[in-house]
Amino acid sequence: MGKYAKLPASPIALGDLVREVQEREGIEVIRFDVAEPQFPPPEVALEGTIEAIKSGLTRYTPPRGLPELVSRVCQYLKVTRSLNYSEEEVIITPGAKFAVYSALKTILDPGDEVILISPYWVSFKSIPLMLSARVVEVRMKKPYGLHEEFLKGAINSRTKAIVINTPHNPTGWIFTKEELKVIRDLAIDHDLFVISDEVDWAYIYEGEHVSPASMPGMHEKVVVIDSFSKVYSMTGWRVGFAAGPKEVINDMLAIQQHTVSAPATFAQWGCLKVLEHVLNDRTYIDSLIKLCRFNRDYVVKELNSINGIECPKPPGAFYLFPSIEALGIHSDVLVRDLLSYGVAVAPGYLFGSEFKYYFRICYALPKEMVISGIERMKKYFSMRTYSKN
Repeated sequence: MGKYAKLPASPIALGDLVREVQEREGIEVIRFDVAEPQFPPPEVALEGTIEAIKSGLTRYTPPRGLPELVSRVCQYLKVTRSLNYSEEEVIITPGAKFAVYSALKTILDPGDEVILISPYWVSFKSIPLMLSARVVEVRMKKPYGLHEEFLKGAINSRTKAIVINTPHNPTGWIFTKEELKVIRDLAIDHDLFVISDEVDWAYIYEGEHVSPASMPGMHEKVVVIDSFSKVYSMTGWRVGFAAGPKEVINDMLAIQQHTVSAPATFAQWGCLKVLEHVLNDRTYIDSLIKLCRFNRDYVVKELNSINGIECPKPPGAFYLFPSIEALGIHSDVLVRDLLSYGVAVAPGYLFGSEFKYYFRICYALPKEMVISGIERMKKYFSMRTYSKN
């Protein structure tokens, strides 16, 4: 057995199972399982990337990233989140996931503890475990919201960091200012870092996105993680970035120098062109938000019409985390059954062992695909009856 064989699987690994079904049974599968917007990226992303390749911009960039992109990210964080960072406090990374890895590698020593808000994005647990750190899971309120007393009770002398993502994956919750103030106070009182994953920052339907780094006293406590994958549908570019205290970013830079060197040069140029464009024109973002709001409302309504499914309506992101506890269907069974109907979803237990009767659905798809996928799901549930185990 390999060293990391017992780590939780990533939802992206479900792609192998989907391909197997497609090839074996010839079924076209609608992919609600992967957190990947299935929309074309901005045209300037394609143009900028192709232009960079044709212009010979294919050599290494500095390990911190393309200087022009680092500068533009500072401006981007100022405009989108009122955050003030110098270029020495920013690093461009090969995807947000590597930014999370290098930040936690910098902050955690073996035996240290990191707090996760449960349910959580899968890699938030796997990465600390790979670093020989301990994970402490703090359950959210039902259906959503920070449980202040649980969080306070989870902190001890070994606690080094709290990891959050807002909007939240997998529930779509947006942490409120009041909830972030609780986290701020605890971080300051106990000298903790906060890793703030904000890759879905623009997907807001009700309420507002607030970065914990914007709160008083938190500039030196927060590492902000973001990428071009979710808001700009550029998952394949594998470009993310982090902003935080200079000392932390410098350590992350050292890790990057000796592992991946830097993100792909031409991919960074494509991302630069996107930021140059979207800082002056929100048309692309606004069109995605409008479509995803429709998808959210439609899917929530249709899932709640199915007897035994409980699907709260979240205020952000493009995820839903319905409960099928009343039906007694284990999420692993649900995943395999739905594949035969041409639908892929992610099993809930990936986001925490206590969520075996939940599943995650990502609805950042064209409207027609969403409607077709939900109709297939409704057919599946209409054809089967289960009793709770």
